[in-house]
Amino acid sequence: MLSNKFRKVVFNELIISDANARDISKKHHIPLSAVEKAIKDLEGAGLIREDKDRYTLTKEGEKLAEKLKRQMI
Repeated sequence: MLSNKFRKVVFNELIISDANARDISKKHHIPLSAVEKAIKDLEGAGLIREDKDRYTLTKEGEKLAEKLKRQMI
């Protein structure tokens, strides 16, 4: 799921804090359409959810984030 560079950027950004698509797009200089596509993919996989115009990790997303952190150590 995180093999796509845009999905990886979006997911990693949401590990740090909740954000909206426009903020992620501006911060990482990624076209908004690419961020929106990545968000749809991550939502479809059950890793993130929308909450009041912001996106946050689901329980499954948190598990994946923890797994990724352990792999870096």
